[in-house]
Amino acid sequence: MARQCQITGKKTTAGQNRPFSLKATKRTFRPNLFVKKMYNPLTGRVERMRLSAKAIKTLKKWAHKKGFKTETEKVAHAEQLAAQARQTSHTTNEEKGRVKKTKLTPKQKKELAAAEEAQKEEAKKKKLEEKLEVKSPENPGEEKVDEKKEKK
Repeated sequence: MARQCQITGKKTTAGQNRPFSLKATKRTFRPNLFVKKMYNPLTGRVERMRLSAKAIKTLKKWAHKKGFKTETEKVAHAEQLAAQARQTSHTTNEEKGRVKKTKLTPKQKKELAAAEEAQKEEAKKKKLEEKLEVKSPENPGEEKVDEKKEKK
């Protein structure tokens, strides 16, 4: 929908310029459109709409009759209606996985890499210790004595 009000349907029309000499030249009359965020009760969402100045004035008049005094009250009411329509709990950007990642400084990157390396080394040491414990019997001293006797 190019250059058309979504409520009143006002759109670009053609006409003529009429100077003092009355020489007619073609021109277009464009509607006074603005992009506004409005609550749509049919979908239950706050949507961007192209509205003419006349439509915005009319909507403000209706909102004033309903008891809203400021724009923030209207937006808050629209958000409440949208939440009721969805009947779901509010999910944050973190829950949706849309959290902006913070950039690390080179120093922080080095520290993080060093910490990861230290964890890897600790994990390797634990694995080695576990392997050694599995291979060695419960009483390592007895086995050495037995080995010496066998050799003699």
